[in-house]
Amino acid sequence: MINFWHEGVTFLGGGMVRREDLLNAIKFAPNLIAADGAADIASRNNLTPHTVIGDMDSISDNFFELNPNAVKMKITEQNTTDFEKCLMTVNTKFAIAVGFLGCQLDHELAAFSAVAKHQKYPVLLTGDKDVIIACPNNISLELNEGTRVSLFPLKSVRVLTEGLRWNLNQEILSPLERIGTSNITVSSQVKIKVDGSGLLIILPKVYLSELIRAMLAQVLYDYAHDI
Repeated sequence: MINFWHEGVTFLGGGMVRREDLLNAIKFAPNLIAADGAADIASRNNLTPHTVIGDMDSISDNFFELNPNAVKMKITEQNTTDFEKCLMTVNTKFAIAVGFLGCQLDHELAAFSAVAKHQKYPVLLTGDKDVIIACPNNISLELNEGTRVSLFPLKSVRVLTEGLRWNLNQEILSPLERIGTSNITVSSQVKIKVDGSGLLIILPKVYLSELIRAMLAQVLYDYAHDI
């Protein structure tokens, strides 16, 4: 297990990666962890990951020879994706995941599933236009009025919202029935409550820092009320 309790982690995947997005993520979460062949993307951006995690089936043969300071953590089991292996192996304050969206659709769906299942710490998936998180039981967000907010369930969940044009009042969202895409804020404060795991919140990428703030605030609140 790798521990970064006092700082965030940037997970790097092998999908579409803009250098600007990668550097912005590292600004918030300075510890870079690469999923297998994404280590080569880091190298092309003149970055060395702290650790490379995965089954090592897609990384270049000479990566560790050229990057001797990078830690190699080979996990050969095939029941999980390299992204899931990263999530299970790292403990941190929060994580930003770059390069897991915008390439293969099956990889994107697998990333959504991994984030929804993983509850140890907040994980934010960044794409070309959006940032995605698994909604905790409660979250309060400060957003500009008129902001697009999508709530996408990966299983049946009961949701309560405030501050949206089409609020939910303990109503059920389900992937095979009702979903909550492209809602709009009518207030600067949006509150979302959900009765369990499995709900994704999708916002414009400009709200990355606000999502980090809100998620960490909720983590601290939950911790204070658990002790």
